[in-house]
Amino acid sequence: MATNKDLEIFDKALNAYGINKQKWMLVEECGELLNALAKHIRGRGSFDELNTELADVSIMVEQIARFYGWEEFLEERARKIERLKNRLEPQP
Repeated sequence: MATNKDLEIFDKALNAYGINKQKWMLVEECGELLNALAKHIRGRGSFDELNTELADVSIMVEQIARFYGWEEFLEERARKIERLKNRLEPQP
């Protein structure tokens, strides 16, 4: 998860490039992640390639979340993780 220094950098990037360019960058990074994942599934991609694209998407997601509501994003993320945890626990 992003540190306070990361959040400052995200804010600077958003101010420098604007939200629309950063949203398009997220779209582009998601496409690159899809390609890296498809190659990896077929046995043609490397872990390094996949990790690079995962990091790029993560950074862009957090940057966009910073613009639209960081605290709300963190709350929703925590809610989704709790839901996943509950789904994985044995049911009585």
